[in-house]
Amino acid sequence: MRRRWIEAVVGLALGIGLMGWVLRGFEWRELKAALANWEWLVSAAFALLGAHALRAWRWLAVLRTSGANLPFAASWWALMLGYLANLLLPRFGEILRCSLLWRWHQTPLPLTLGSVVAERLLDMLILLFLVGITAAVEGRGWLEALGLTAWLPLISLLLAIGLLGLGLLWYFWLRQKARGIVQQALQGFMALAETRPRSLILLFSLGIWVGYWLSTMSILFADAASERFSSGLVLWASWILLTGSALAMALPVPGGLGTFHAIGLVLLTYLGWEKNIAQRLVVTAHAFQTLLILLVGAGGLGYAFWRTTRT
Repeated sequence: MRRRWIEAVVGLALGIGLMGWVLRGFEWRELKAALANWEWLVSAAFALLGAHALRAWRWLAVLRTSGANLPFAASWWALMLGYLANLLLPRFGEILRCSLLWRWHQTPLPLTLGSVVAERLLDMLILLFLVGITAAVEGRGWLEALGLTAWLPLISLLLAIGLLGLGLLWYFWLRQKARGIVQQALQGFMALAETRPRSLILLFSLGIWVGYWLSTMSILFADAASERFSSGLVLWASWILLTGSALAMALPVPGGLGTFHAIGLVLLTYLGWEKNIAQRLVVTAHAFQTLLILLVGAGGLGYAFWRTTRT
């Protein structure tokens, strides 16, 4: 736990530094323009909550395949409380949501952790696919804007080695030797591939990322400045911002603070958006997502309290 707190403090310091760089010269009164079309923010909230609900359903489907009989409320509130925890300690939310299912329904912790690892791997592969689409359309320009061009071969090599290592480890040792805790973790991990119909996982995964995209798009349309641009440009800017922000949220920084803003600012200015507009959009998008997690997370705390008093 001490290591996690050290990582959180270092990540927070990095995030604050990046925030200072992003917000240089930013006029806070300009945020009013981001709320010019507030009905789009309502749409963004529904789209984001829908994506979270699909993620909870996907996790529930995987857990039920592995033999855990759980209600949707358990997976939903555990997921939301996990997101809430990630605002303070990166990656701690994954451990917390698994721990909550053990506390509420005695679901084995290794089983749920294995399912979460499998889900994260699937999300990483989907993100790489989305990045590939962006790179195919934009070329190397946006990767160079993020400073990723030099690191891309190393990232691809490490990913390939990691996947190959997991496959070999499973085939030559864990498949036959796994017992007890490891066996439960592998059961949870393999449940993702064993969930039927397979199209269900595909539809859930597609719906999750479409929801994220629609939410990002709605936040951009809420800003008065977006009226200057064509709808097609706003849609593509939303896609670029989605892929970039997903990379930012994958970094070990609490709640993507600073990293989300820096990557979003770089990408939007790369697409031709004025700096002050790009600043306003990334601040609005991050604040909106964080506030929504805080509000829904508060409901999760209420559910956890009710579960505790009930038992």
